[in-house]
Amino acid sequence: MIVSETKPFGIIRVYLKKSDKISIVSCNNCARMCGTGGKEGLREMKKKLEENGYKAVDDFVFSPVCDRDLDKKVIKPKGNVILMLACEAGLRNVERLFKSKRVVSALDTIGLGSFDEKGDIFLIREFK
Repeated sequence: MIVSETKPFGIIRVYLKKSDKISIVSCNNCARMCGTGGKEGLREMKKKLEENGYKAVDDFVFSPVCDRDLDKKVIKPKGNVILMLACEAGLRNVERLFKSKRVVSALDTIGLGSFDEKGDIFLIREFK
């Protein structure tokens, strides 16, 4: 699986304007398993946005976001900004599909990982 971590909200906020209408895309596969995406990651991000005066207009939770054909079918953003809770592969697909939208990454892609016997994630190979 691809290991990701959530960027500090202060960094995400730099790329957003209070007037933006934000569509959130959350991966329900690798990012969900890392605790950075899925429904829970989406819920947390939406809450932070609202608490800080930003407006999320719609959201999409599915997997995998790195599947370009699925992205075309599922994502119908109403916002002018798409906030991504997905790895870089998903991010790049969405950037290519929605060239008229500003696409902002809320996650950092760390590397390739797996689970150990205890269920903890460990890195097999770090991306540089």
